[in-house]
Amino acid sequence: MREEYYNTLMGGVIPTGLPGGFFIYEAGEKEQIIFAEPNIVKLFGCESYAEFIDYIGGTFKGMVHPDDLHKIENQIEAQTIYAEQRHDYVRYRIVTKKGDIRYVEDFGHLLHSTAGKSYYYVFIVDVDQNEYINSNRNSYAEAEALASNRETDELTGLFTMAFFYNKVQILLSQPDIRRQDVSFVHFDIPNFKLYNERHGFKMGDELLIDLGRTIKDIFLGATVARFSDDHFVVFTTQPKAEVVECVEEVYRTMLLNEDVNKKIKVKAGIYYMDDQRAEVGLACDHARLACNSIKSRHDVYYCIYDDIIRDSLRRQQFVVDNIDDAIANDYIKVFYQPIIRVKTGEICGYEALVRWVDPEDGMLPPGYFIETLEHFHLIHFVDEFVVKKVCQDYRRLYEEGEALVPFSVNISRLDFEVCDVYKMLSDYCEIYDVPSNMIDVEITESAFSDNTGLIMNSCKKLREAGHEIWIDDFGSGYSSLTTLADYEFDVLKLDMVFLRSIDKNPKTRTLMSYIIKTANEMGLSPLCEGVETEEHYQFLREVGCERAQGFFFGKPMPLEELLDTMYNKGMEWERGSV
Repeated sequence: MREEYYNTLMGGVIPTGLPGGFFIYEAGEKEQIIFAEPNIVKLFGCESYAEFIDYIGGTFKGMVHPDDLHKIENQIEAQTIYAEQRHDYVRYRIVTKKGDIRYVEDFGHLLHSTAGKSYYYVFIVDVDQNEYINSNRNSYAEAEALASNRETDELTGLFTMAFFYNKVQILLSQPDIRRQDVSFVHFDIPNFKLYNERHGFKMGDELLIDLGRTIKDIFLGATVARFSDDHFVVFTTQPKAEVVECVEEVYRTMLLNEDVNKKIKVKAGIYYMDDQRAEVGLACDHARLACNSIKSRHDVYYCIYDDIIRDSLRRQQFVVDNIDDAIANDYIKVFYQPIIRVKTGEICGYEALVRWVDPEDGMLPPGYFIETLEHFHLIHFVDEFVVKKVCQDYRRLYEEGEALVPFSVNISRLDFEVCDVYKMLSDYCEIYDVPSNMIDVEITESAFSDNTGLIMNSCKKLREAGHEIWIDDFGSGYSSLTTLADYEFDVLKLDMVFLRSIDKNPKTRTLMSYIIKTANEMGLSPLCEGVETEEHYQFLREVGCERAQGFFFGKPMPLEELLDTMYNKGMEWERGSV
């Protein structure tokens, strides 16, 4: 059969009927095709160059299957612009004019003209689907090209973290960058591991691809990378207001996904870089920390890194770095607040409350360090210290002949996960010869949402040993009356929010009356904290509240100071606890 050739009018010929061909397009945003030989035209099912240009819209973007476009554009950019070589090797799908899908390999080279323009000279080859998918069947040279492609994420086609750092550092070194706003955005899918468990890894991968494509499409012209798992990062020079708008658009797009299984609420952290000389890694960390700061919140979906977050992080670091020394050097103190029997006005107990008295910074409030210790699963060290100190103080009071009433200690739900709470209490009670009925255990109501049975079983053992179990902070969050029926405990401690609102909202009185009445009828001892006035105290008398606590009786103080204060006030202690 005679071979046919196309006369290029440039002193040569091109063979026809080949499963591939050569084309040229301009480098840049438009990627306009300026030449395509007949084999390319035929590959797309067109009869003429004009028909081909019309079909693809005259651009390289129009040649690539839309689902593959953002992936291979990142690969080409990574291999030709930011790598040492100026050539690329990529694979993608094309769609012919008849709608057939073909699989092609793309060998391109970026050339720069003396006139200052740049062009991609590209040769593509039509391959069968199996060869397209299985890289093991390729030539050695092609396999080497594939193996060296570490710039893009295999799943999403976005840049990898390492390449992102390299590219962004180069961009930040350009002179005109200082005249632009520079922002980093960190995206995260909350509870993505749980999503994979519910829907499977295949659906999870599809979700990641969709999110990556959504971010890329909305943040036009930005540099987008998948750092790991469900963590995506954006570098953009858009104005700050537009950055927020883009984040909102990503959130809405994912939430309104037509596939009900892919409707998710993404979280985002934004960091505006003021000093372009700063490290890229540090900027990414700031965006990530801003995102992490709202992971547990349901009312917001993005956060901007600012001085508040910066101070919070410094505080967290201080707490984590110094908690061991604080315990060892007795900077951690136990203060006590009296608990009063409402009917008699006598002291019927003490609540042990932790304080941190730093030699340089002075008194650190509980809110400064408790949350951080819980976040880093270090709270059990402090709680154990408090239990030990309470047992020591009980033994001292006993030996000095002071009146004895039960002490209540706060136990975090995390303590049950990292240590044996029952054994800890039993050991210290035995060491200091403290009757178990003199140590009550306060657990926040939210801890009883544990569905593993761990806390329920531990509380059962503690009650059987003689400790009273208190539900603390009842009413501070999403309280459930079913908790009163589902768990065995002894004291229901109403949060101070009730008494704080009693003067402003008359309905609070009615609500408290019903809760206290219900507790009494169920054999529970109601205790209300936050008593600050005589009116509060009299109201609790009227509604039958059994115990009370608050500044009206005494603030938290060191034990010696508390005893002196109570004696000076003429307070009396309840007898018969031991």
